[in-house]
Amino acid sequence: MATNMISVRDTSLVQIRLVEVRDTGHITVNDRHFALKAGTTVDITSSLCESTNMMTFVVNTDSIKDDPSRLLTGKYEWLGRFEIYIDGEIAGSYSKRGAYLIGGKENVIATIEVSVTRDVSKPTVIQLVNQFQRVQGITDANKADFPKSHPHILFKNGIAVHTWKNYVGVDHVFITDRSGKCVYGGYVGWIHSNYLQSALQTLHQELEEYIV
Repeated sequence: MATNMISVRDTSLVQIRLVEVRDTGHITVNDRHFALKAGTTVDITSSLCESTNMMTFVVNTDSIKDDPSRLLTGKYEWLGRFEIYIDGEIAGSYSKRGAYLIGGKENVIATIEVSVTRDVSKPTVIQLVNQFQRVQGITDANKADFPKSHPHILFKNGIAVHTWKNYVGVDHVFITDRSGKCVYGGYVGWIHSNYLQSALQTLHQELEEYIV
């Protein structure tokens, strides 16, 4: 499954996974560089801008000077396989392999054009994340605690804000995308709890027409 052009909404969560590689891999998204190890996933949502974006998947081969053991291991080829996920669902898979000569080269697996279109519905995931990250005293939370939370604000476009207070009374907030996947979590200490509550109230007032 492969396509060189993908369209996403500005509310979408876009992730890249490096499934398999020899020797190392990276991607470029517009002017940003992301190094990846096999089996890892990176969220590139914040690197995308409205309209057209260029994304390139690259495999780097080690130079024979840097890795002479390669002559003994029989790894005489390079390979790489990348996957694109949009809102948690796979949207494309890209792979190539080739002969290894002297190494020290970059091998392009694919160049993808990503078109980002504005979603007229509100809010966007990025908008909510930015709004909560500005709350005084907030710290990124462990998303593993998300299942303990409860919906606080449900938006018509499927995005939601969840809240949870742990056993010592620390307030948490989580944001889910359209697919229900938790994409952000944050918490505030007791002395900053009122700032989080104020942010939730403001959000409810400003976006009331978009709330279920």
